[in-house]
Amino acid sequence: MVEKKNINIDNNILDSIMLGFVFAVLTVFIVEHFSTYSYIPNLGKPIISYGGQVIRPDSFDTSITPIGTLYQTTPFGTKISLPTNGMMCSELIFKDSDFKKYSNQVVLYFKAVFRDYKYLLLIAFAYTLLNLFFKRYRFTLS
Repeated sequence: MVEKKNINIDNNILDSIMLGFVFAVLTVFIVEHFSTYSYIPNLGKPIISYGGQVIRPDSFDTSITPIGTLYQTTPFGTKISLPTNGMMCSELIFKDSDFKKYSNQVVLYFKAVFRDYKYLLLIAFAYTLLNLFFKRYRFTLS
């Protein structure tokens, strides 16, 4: 007859894991606020010179030039391609545009948190270890 063995998991460990994950999500979410946005304007057909080189104009009107591609680069180095939805280049430049509103950007920050899942898990692991360490050991000054 095989005797069953019990595996006991301390409640502090599960609490530390959950707390570490919550703190990691908050930390990565705050760091994502330092993301940068870059775009490539859609200038239509490029002008090709006789030498076969592509020549693009150095200046263009941002109010009538649509965005061709839009990227969000997170502080962790992840480059995320975003939908342009017919936006004009001026919407990324002016502070009062719909794109610059926090209610619109918070969605992008939240999605970026889970695109940087490697860092999220790494930070959660670090917070969990710190939490378990300080639950086990107390520092006192005398």
